[in-house]
Parts: sequence; C-alpha cells; structure tokens
Amino acid sequence: MKRIHLYCNIFWLVFSLILCIESYRLSIGAIRNPGPGLFPFCLGFVMASLSLIGIIQSLGKYENGKTVDSQQPYRWWKIAVIITSILAYALALETLGFLICTFIFVSLLLKVVEPQPWKVAIVGGLIAAVSSHIIFNILLQSQIPSGIFRY
Repeated sequence: MKRIHLYCNIFWLVFSLILCIESYRLSIGAIRNPGPGLFPFCLGFVMASLSLIGIIQSLGKYENGKTVDSQQPYRWWKIAVIITSILAYALALETLGFLICTFIFVSLLLKVVEPQPWKVAIVGGLIAAVSSHIIFNILLQSQIPSGIFRY
C-alpha cells in the first residue's frame, strides 16, 4: 500500500502550521482579553498535534517499504454519499425543517455509511434530531429552520 496516510498527515501538518502563523499575525491577545486569532491558533495547534501523531503512526506501519498491517481498500462511494447527503441537507433545510432533515440525514448515514439495522438507524436519527432540537431550539433558544412544522 502506498504511503498515502503519511502524505496526508504531512499536508495537514503544513496546513495547520500556516494556520497557526497567520492566526498569530491576527493577534492572539491575552487570557482576559482574547484576540481574533486565539480560536484559529488553538485549532491549528490541535490539528498540528493530531497530524504529528498521525505521522508517527504512519511511520510505524511501514517496515522496509512494506505495510505491516493490511487495511481494507477505501470505499470511495461512501465519501460520495456523505458529500451528497450534506448538500441535500443544506438545500432541504429551509423547506423541510431542521427536525426532518436531521432525522433523514443521521438515519441515512447510520444505514448506508456505517451499516446498521433499520431499527438502529431510525432510533439513532430520532435521538439525534430530538436532542438537537432540545439543545438548540429550547435550551439555547437559537433560531433553527422550522420548515413544515411552524412552531
């Protein structure tokens, strides 16, 4: 297997270092007075740490140019399903509403991407939609699209 994991981790390490440098230029600020670059800097730091861990793990998988453990081949169609479902979620959010779109989205991901029985997919979608509704709409009182449910 190619060293694609190593190259991906190197890419994310470089990307996160650039993010840290640019966010530092925005001014990180102080503890009591955070600047606009604080959150992107912290995000870049976490990404760099995870990339370094990934690089170390990738280097450990190879001995004499061969992969130590065999992995399953990539399922590119899963990526296409995820991207398509995210796009459909964004497009249908205003018309169908948050509850229905979230239920369908989570159920689809549970059934297609990580194959689960229908009962698990439907219950998981219901739990995700209702708990998100309770957190965002009731507790945080944020405005989420109601769609066909006018509440």
